[in-house]
Amino acid sequence: MYHAQALVLTDHPSAVAAHVVAELGLEFTTEWAAEAGCVELPDGICDMHAWPEGLRLDAFASTRAGLDRVADVVKRRLEHLGANDHLNVDWYHRPSAS
Repeated sequence: MYHAQALVLTDHPSAVAAHVVAELGLEFTTEWAAEAGCVELPDGICDMHAWPEGLRLDAFASTRAGLDRVADVVKRRLEHLGANDHLNVDWYHRPSAS
């Protein structure tokens, strides 16, 4: 399983995540409740958690190419919706677990 992680710095992570999940929910299966949620895409999944520092993202996929597609979709949507807040998503690849 491939894993990438990002921390999106924002003062209102729950509102940002709820907005993104609502937008992505038009195309994909999504869930957001109690400061946590996820987006299920064809290539993998992205978990979201609201932290005091910002929005933590964890993307998972069975292939590196799939992980890149999941990360790209989430990054583009977050940065587009958060353009006024200057949100920045920088993914970091995590060690694979067997």
